[in-house]
Amino acid sequence: MRAAEFFAGMGLMRAGLESVGVRTVFANDIDGTKAALYRANWGDDALVVDDIRNLRGDDIPDAEVATASFPCVDMSLAGNLAGLGGAESGLIVEFCRILAEMGERRPQAVIVENVPGFRTVNDGRDFARVVEMIEALGYAVEHVVINAASFVPQSRPRIFLLGVRGSHPALPPPPDAVAARLADVASLGGDWWPPERRDAFLASLSALQRGRIDDWRRDDRVRFLGAYRRTRNGRAVWEVRSDEIAGALRTTRGGSSRQALVRVGRGDFDVRWMALDEYARLQGAEALRYDAVSDRQAMFALGDAVCVPVIEWLAENWLTRLAA
Repeated sequence: MRAAEFFAGMGLMRAGLESVGVRTVFANDIDGTKAALYRANWGDDALVVDDIRNLRGDDIPDAEVATASFPCVDMSLAGNLAGLGGAESGLIVEFCRILAEMGERRPQAVIVENVPGFRTVNDGRDFARVVEMIEALGYAVEHVVINAASFVPQSRPRIFLLGVRGSHPALPPPPDAVAARLADVASLGGDWWPPERRDAFLASLSALQRGRIDDWRRDDRVRFLGAYRRTRNGRAVWEVRSDEIAGALRTTRGGSSRQALVRVGRGDFDVRWMALDEYARLQGAEALRYDAVSDRQAMFALGDAVCVPVIEWLAENWLTRLAA
């Protein structure tokens, strides 16, 4: 099978599809940093760096599957829940336009991915509109929510619209969450914060959170926990997850989006920023190279990407069965 990837980012959709032998023949993204990572890992034979609004159906080579991990910002509070009316998330309309322009050459299958808010933003009207647009192109559409926590220690639920020109094969339920923990992906080293910064972190915690940390500190088991900043009553405070997995990695546009790693137990407590190699493992992308850009740019790209083992599971359990 051949794939045409839209909103391709750094190529993690490609990484997942290649695990089942799907060959990417076209990839498009507008972001230069992500394009640099894409080229470093996959070359640039298939890559077109341009605004999707400039593409036409005739520009797209023949492919059996088209994917669209379209921007999620307008599906969340960060984008004021603008939905398809937003400048970024509304670009999914361009994807559907290109498929329509391909006519009978359009792919047999489509995979559209976004955050769970896509299902509910604007009372579900935007979701229904996208489904209708895809169905109007002759696709039968189903959807499934898969959480990356089934494969890696990261809470990252994502909704996938699956369209096929024909009949859908039965899709098994996604696996239950596995027992992987942050300790399994944490780097041995790391630039742990000095005492004064660590103490400021502790001081920002709620009484409930601080009590948990004190209890875990006395435990004989060392825990690795994800931490992130929230704004409470106009003040930036830290919150620590208790489930030993990371929250969903995000783009590092703002400091509140970058996660910290807590190590606590056997009388000790430490905290530091998560490192690039930890971001990569949490996305199942540790085998890729990142030296074409800065660490912060690479973490931005990873936070805006799909989780590789999720795509591998979807490809194995749905896409390859279409070709059978």
